[in-house]
Amino acid sequence: MRAMGQMKISGTAAAVFFLWTLPLFANDSETDSSSQTAPPALDKSVYTLFDPTPDSALRPLETDRPPKADTPYTVDAGHFQYETDVFNYAYTNYSGVKTYNYLTLDPVWKLGLTNFADFEVQFTGYQQIVQNNSFSGATVTRGSGFGDVYFKLKVNLIGNDKGDVTFAVIPYVKAPSDTPVISDRVVEGGMIAPLRLALNADYSIVVMSEFDALKKADSLSRYVSFANLINISGPIPGLNIKDLTATLEFYAEAGTDPHTPTIYTFDTALAYLITPTVQVDTGIDFGLNKAAPKIQPFVGLSQRF
Repeated sequence: MRAMGQMKISGTAAAVFFLWTLPLFANDSETDSSSQTAPPALDKSVYTLFDPTPDSALRPLETDRPPKADTPYTVDAGHFQYETDVFNYAYTNYSGVKTYNYLTLDPVWKLGLTNFADFEVQFTGYQQIVQNNSFSGATVTRGSGFGDVYFKLKVNLIGNDKGDVTFAVIPYVKAPSDTPVISDRVVEGGMIAPLRLALNADYSIVVMSEFDALKKADSLSRYVSFANLINISGPIPGLNIKDLTATLEFYAEAGTDPHTPTIYTFDTALAYLITPTVQVDTGIDFGLNKAAPKIQPFVGLSQRF
């Protein structure tokens, strides 16, 4: 989750229905009638935080970055994973105010509890926010420090270890920091639901919806916010670089607070797997409307133990 006017979520439902009707591409293969029967699949349900999944049975490294979409895959039982921005910058020019937001070291720490669930702690990291008047250049607001902390429980319901369809639910709660400007200083929470559909061995589509209960811009009361996205990931056609994955994503966020604007972005990202357990990434998000950050470049790192 990296970051409404009112938005209907029926568009997301229609997108999910359309994607379900897409034919999944499969590689044809001939069956050798003389081949031996495959050994039974390993039962990974027996592994827990205190009885870790052996290295030989681990899933490939899956991360919630670099796109805004969360992965529906969990970290294997008994294993630890971190994902972080090394550098993240966002520039917004909206309603007469230019906003510059610098962020670094915002790790997500993930701990595998069972074969289908992990516990996650996401730190907003160190930020510096500067807001200037778009016309005079005078400083309107300035703040720096560490932001809020998010606690998540990711539960995979379908396809954690096999299959072309993978789905998870991720309830979360935000514990606010006491840093002026950086934090709104209130507890918030919501639910995230990512769905991944494999098109073939190389390409996949993720459709994700998020429901949030957030503080209104001009009061302490709450409003309902919806975030929806769709992306496609896979190798770059014509560029034969092993372990390099590109992602294109469309993101929309809207809600019931008239003072909180709707946001639309088009996001691009590259991720490179240095080793089976270490990934680096980079990307740029582009705003599609005035309220969204005009540009948001970032560089990140992920590692599993």
